[in-house]
Formats: sequence, structure tokens, C-alpha cells
Amino acid sequence: MDIVAFVVACIFFSISPGSGAAVSVNNVIVNGFKGASFGILGLQAALAMHLVLIYLGIGILVSQSPILYNLIKYLGIAYLAFLGIEKILSSLRNQANFIKLGDKKSWLTLMRQGFTVNLTNPKSIIFLTAFLPQFIDIDSNQATQYLLLGGIVVLVDTLVMFLYSLGASSFRQVLSNEQTIKNVNMVFGVVFIAIAASIAIQ
Repeated sequence: MDIVAFVVACIFFSISPGSGAAVSVNNVIVNGFKGASFGILGLQAALAMHLVLIYLGIGILVSQSPILYNLIKYLGIAYLAFLGIEKILSSLRNQANFIKLGDKKSWLTLMRQGFTVNLTNPKSIIFLTAFLPQFIDIDSNQATQYLLLGGIVVLVDTLVMFLYSLGASSFRQVLSNEQTIKNVNMVFGVVFIAIAASIAIQ
């Protein structure tokens, strides 16, 4: 088992911008670093569930069943589109005061949002289904290996999402006026819808 090669591959898997990164950046701007941390926990909970499903063999079922794959895919698309529309409507309604403490989302809502975004990403489970077995030694205890490799996947992805959040938090102070916050709402609304559209046409 080449751990170094596995870690490098995990870094490239996690660092490629996607819905998880977009949610993390949005959350840190709207809810602060602490709030974004709860969203990241949700993302990782869904990733851990993907890993369990792969170990149980369900990942192969998803990859070989167009109906099941498309069901998960379009649920994810619908949810991302919903998030995008919600942000755009907030911008159009001039709801620019969400940075105030009373208007922030609860930690449970942020965790649920992150969990839903990652869970309904079929590309994650398909990639991991094809990727993980390449590093498994069939002559050794496979459960232990899956646990080790799965732990590395979650750890690397967590670190990358926190790095995205830390980078975004440095710009949070810029959001000191109403128009800027309206623009941020609009931009993230478009980003979420664009990601949903890109998934839909693939």
C-alpha cells in the first residue's frame, strides 16, 4: 500500500473546486469561521457515509445502475439549484443584514446543509469506488485497510475545506456595506446554480 501516493491523490481529489468548497466559502462569509466549521462537519459525515457504502459494495451498485445514479444526481442538482435560488432571492429582496448574529443559520442547519450537498454527489461515491480498491491489498485484512484509507480521505478533505474557509475568512471584513453583501448573495447564488448546471450536462 503506497500511502504517500494515496495522500497525494486525496489532496488533488479534495482541492478541485466543487459544491463542497462553494458551500464552505459561502458559510464562512455568512456565518463566520465557527459556523462554516459545522458545515464542514456535515460534509465529512456524508463523505464517511459514502466510504461505508463503498465498503458494503453499494458503490458498485450505484455505478452500474443508471436509474440509481441519476436519482442521486438529480437530487443533488435540485438541492444546489434551491440553494442558488435562495441566495439570489435574498439579494433581490435586499436581505443584506444576515451577518448579524440573530440572522445566522443554526449549527444544525449548517451541518444538515453540508451533509445533503455531499451525500447527493454521486461523482464522489463513483470516484471513491474506482479509486480505493487500487490501494487495497486483498491478501491482508480489508476492513482495517478501508478504515485506514477512509480515515485519510476524510482527514485530507477536512483540512482542505478548512483551508478554503480560512482563505475566505480573510475577506469577510470587506463585507462592511449593504451593497457588497447583496452582491455576495447574488454571486454565490449564480455559483450554486452554475455547479448544478455543470453536473446536469455531464
